[in-house]
Amino acid sequence: MNNVTIIVLTCIALAGSMAHSQEGLVDSSKRPWGDSFVPRSPQPAEIIRQVALDGRSNAERVALCCLQGLVARTKPQLWLERDANIDSFWLNWHQEQGYIKGFELVKDWEDLFKQHRNVYRGAVLADTELYRGQLIALNVAACEDMILTTPELAQQLGLEVKIDLRGRFRTYAEGMQWVWQTYKNKLNPYLCDSRDPILVPYATFDVAFQWRGLMFWLTGPSESALPGVNAKEELKLFEKIFAAMEPNPVCIGFPHREAGFGIGEPQGVALFSRFGMALSCNNHSSNISILSGMPQAKFKQPTPLPAPTLDRTKIYVALVLSDGDNQILWPEFFRRYTQHDAYGTFPLALGIGPATREMQPGVVEWYYKNAPRNTEFIADVSGAGYIHPEHFGTDLADKDAAWTGYLEWTKRLMKGMDLKSIRTVGGGDDVVARYIKALPECHSIFADMGRYSGHSGIKNLSYELQEKPVFRSVTSWRYGKNGFLKEIREQVGNQRPALVNGFVHCWTFTMDDLARICREAGPEFIFVTPSQLAGLYQQVSHAAEGDALSRAP
Repeated sequence: MNNVTIIVLTCIALAGSMAHSQEGLVDSSKRPWGDSFVPRSPQPAEIIRQVALDGRSNAERVALCCLQGLVARTKPQLWLERDANIDSFWLNWHQEQGYIKGFELVKDWEDLFKQHRNVYRGAVLADTELYRGQLIALNVAACEDMILTTPELAQQLGLEVKIDLRGRFRTYAEGMQWVWQTYKNKLNPYLCDSRDPILVPYATFDVAFQWRGLMFWLTGPSESALPGVNAKEELKLFEKIFAAMEPNPVCIGFPHREAGFGIGEPQGVALFSRFGMALSCNNHSSNISILSGMPQAKFKQPTPLPAPTLDRTKIYVALVLSDGDNQILWPEFFRRYTQHDAYGTFPLALGIGPATREMQPGVVEWYYKNAPRNTEFIADVSGAGYIHPEHFGTDLADKDAAWTGYLEWTKRLMKGMDLKSIRTVGGGDDVVARYIKALPECHSIFADMGRYSGHSGIKNLSYELQEKPVFRSVTSWRYGKNGFLKEIREQVGNQRPALVNGFVHCWTFTMDDLARICREAGPEFIFVTPSQLAGLYQQVSHAAEGDALSRAP
């Protein structure tokens, strides 16, 4: 097998216990929203009522989102409109599918508080002088079935102020410690929300409010001098809280960092992972309290194309678009790819978080119905939710139990979306072996989110582990828009045939860029889907076995 990229390994015996994949190992009956990994709402009302947020003050937006979450506990029906074009597209789509009968724009938003007077008990006032005081108050309001508001707005809406938190706490850690001690029996033990305090008026916390998920924010260095910040004490407190949550909890929101603001994605996801908690990124998503209540069908991908006949002189590349675990990207961002003229003219795979089917089933349905045959979906990133496999469960007494539950949820979710491959965030062969054992229906594993194997080269682009092909990511985004093919050539060198996991960073490459890459690649490159790449691997593997037999004495 001279100059062949694919190295066929015999089954590797790996130390350590592996996650099991038998059905029924996870008891989902205790999750308050029922048999789903992430929160799902009751069926929405037949007529959805739109409330335009344009022109509303921050205090008004927050109060409306509180009301939206409270109403959604029994019958979701309030839709907070942030972008009329995007919102009308999806409302029209759900009406066309018969999931709702229609929608109407609310003319008098203040009257909603009179119409739904039965869902709340009064108002809560936040300490606006304390940084993140609003988050403390949101938790109180959710647990007490109240509306977070200002004194002026409470008077305007006729809300009685029942709890006033102004001046109550010296620090954020002190306030959240009080919240935990006071409401830990009311807070949801399966859900929390990494909620950006600056974006709270953006009105996207309806799901956390609806299900009483703990809303919090861990700070970065640029926030250290703000009133009430003590990063060490806060981290110690939230580690205690995360350790007390039920098995396989979910964090929504996002632990981003910008200019030193926020703990940051790598640090935040690693922290959640240590306690067996997966992140479902929906920090800018709105109206999930309605979307998640829509009917949830089992989706079927387009019939996969057969693998082409192997040509040992070629470089085969599966283009796999990144960041599909982000719930925020499906209503609009990814539509730019699928509604482009080039969509369907070359093979393309879209990573998608398997839990998207539970949070936005109607949105996923649109993508599946409009997918051409050379488009494929794979699970993104690491499974049921965003985790760092190397850190997963390390701070729990039973790490393997956390893995068992997480991979069982992953298997269920992937089955419901007909996903046959999965992208992991890094992970050595011991981690990849867990996935292979738990997910026998996968045709392959697309390991790595970007090229984590090092800038100097990857030892094995593709190889066999427990009789399953593993494709390590060859590309990243360090060369920018014009360096994709250059990076592939660097990694494959003179080896042919080469089977390449072509990681496509969605924040770097547009559909125009992908179409240009396919045009400029030249005859040496052949673009394929992930399932075709797995089929090609089998051809290489069988050819290698035949060569070995022919050389046997």
